[in-house]
Amino acid sequence: MDSYVNRKFTVSAPGRVCLYGEHQDYLRMPSIVMAVNLRCRIHIEERKDRIVVWSSPKLGKDFSGEFDLDSLETSEISGVQNHLLSSLIVAKREGRLPKFGWNATIDSDVPVQAGCSSSSALLVAWIAAMQRLSGHITTAIELAGQAFNAEVSYYDAPGGNMDQIACSVGGSLRVDPNEKDGYKKLGNSSFDLVLGDSNTPKDTIGILARCKFARLNILEKNGGVWDEIDLKKLNEVDLSLVEGTIRNRDIERTASSKLLTEHQSVEDLGALMCEHHSILRDVLKISTPRIEKMCDAAMNAGAIGAKIFGSGGGGCMIAMVPKINEKSNFSLIAQIQSSIERVEGSLTYHVESEPGVDWGLSADVMNPVIILAAGASSRMKSVEGVSEDIAKEVTSRPKAMLRVGDGKIPFLELLLKRIKKEGSNCVIVVVGEKDHITKTYFSSNPIEGLEIRYVVQKIPEDRIKPLGTADAVERALLSNPDLSNHSIVVCNGDNMPPEESFSEIFKFNCAMLAYDSSKLGLPEDRVSVFAVVDIDSEGYLKQIIEKPSKETLPNFIQSDGTLRVSMNTFKMSFPDFITAVKDCPLDDVRNEKELPTAVDRWVTENPRKMSAINFGGEFLDLTHPRDFEFVIKKLQ
Repeated sequence: MDSYVNRKFTVSAPGRVCLYGEHQDYLRMPSIVMAVNLRCRIHIEERKDRIVVWSSPKLGKDFSGEFDLDSLETSEISGVQNHLLSSLIVAKREGRLPKFGWNATIDSDVPVQAGCSSSSALLVAWIAAMQRLSGHITTAIELAGQAFNAEVSYYDAPGGNMDQIACSVGGSLRVDPNEKDGYKKLGNSSFDLVLGDSNTPKDTIGILARCKFARLNILEKNGGVWDEIDLKKLNEVDLSLVEGTIRNRDIERTASSKLLTEHQSVEDLGALMCEHHSILRDVLKISTPRIEKMCDAAMNAGAIGAKIFGSGGGGCMIAMVPKINEKSNFSLIAQIQSSIERVEGSLTYHVESEPGVDWGLSADVMNPVIILAAGASSRMKSVEGVSEDIAKEVTSRPKAMLRVGDGKIPFLELLLKRIKKEGSNCVIVVVGEKDHITKTYFSSNPIEGLEIRYVVQKIPEDRIKPLGTADAVERALLSNPDLSNHSIVVCNGDNMPPEESFSEIFKFNCAMLAYDSSKLGLPEDRVSVFAVVDIDSEGYLKQIIEKPSKETLPNFIQSDGTLRVSMNTFKMSFPDFITAVKDCPLDDVRNEKELPTAVDRWVTENPRKMSAINFGGEFLDLTHPRDFEFVIKKLQ
């Protein structure tokens, strides 16, 4: 049974603005959005019971409530959409519900009912908290899908997935259903933005229904392709809607092409923004007199573009402010803000591009470690010459989960406890897609004070085994973007380094452990199986030589007389690791992407960057069945 640990943390997600392509995502057309530095934060404290209590001091007692995780469906009220509740119900159906309840205190900077996606930012942060409490942490785009299911699909509501993707992924994006993950990241912009809040609540559902269904009905009645509609057959109202829709689509296409270029014409982008606003105002009729005054005030004060954003009928506008030599023009920004705020009831913010969802992990994480435990273990399955009991054990379980010692404890559990003892509180275990043992075991036998995340390394359709250790590291990194500001250790899940190995490598930003081959406690003929390292006179790694021949081994003996080997224990910054592993070639012999090869290539291109830490001590290694027998005797 999972143990209660009274976890306390803060999750958050940003609001967003739409620059181009307003009211297009639910037509399956692209939109250009930017997550902005107005965030919704939820402070979480785990409870001992199954009750979820939520409140928002800023919004008062009317915005509060509680749910019982054991009776969620009975909390639903007919005709009332509660996205927090729907996300819990969906999580329950999919087996993602946390074991214990929690207190959630909501604190948001995102203007409410103003078109800045305050509801999506809240829901994304809420689901991020659920993921962390349950251990089912996903990628940001997968989280966006869960939020869309709870906010839109569950209620069969009108709307696309632009908001959920923007609040989850963050930054400047072109949200496009034709892209693999539903979006493409845009680069740095040549402009700043001023957000103006009219303080007039908007009619989200009413306007969404009108703008979406009226146009979809026209499209369905006229063949289903916008560019093939016979405009001569349309009445005046429908003609205006179709022509406006096509022009808005073309404006977004032009703007996205300009935003993807290195030298952006900010004047052209501003003109496109103004034209986009005129269509939203005159054709879709979503603007208001106050929004118009705010846009005019911004333009008169020096903005080069302005538009309403969000569903309309109130809400917010944005103004585009050109940068000077790629630097913000704060004087002009302040002038535009002051001008907008002269419109009665309005507020302004200088907004910038903002990262997406934050699980609240990075501030708490210490010395994260990736453990490679997804190998095919083909050598371990060669059971000739071992006892029947050992043969049964090694052929029925993942290598790292083989039970050793008097207590029959999984080897990986011993490794995890060693890693935690030496200074880490977060590990990412890469498991194989057929591994149904590891996660189940540690769900029932958690290690207090150690967060265990899981990444599945799938086997490509054209292969019979995974793509190798470099691929495993790449998958682990891409699945844990919240660790992008950390340096990360990688180690094998099927061997136990000498004590203090992790304590030592945790002290460095970029390093590898170079073990004295004579002290590993392994047969001499095994040394050639490992990667030998070449170290310069100042202690930096020069080269990794995979499986050297016996004849060449003397060439790599260090000045102190030792031959040092790598046991796949490396530490690099998140960005450097990504660079190292993403283009790693397939090994000629094993036809896999090998981590030592990736590191060796990176070291060649980045000399005198990776320290080689001289270390000695006995290793416990699980490569062959005879190793298993050896380890059992050592641990008895």
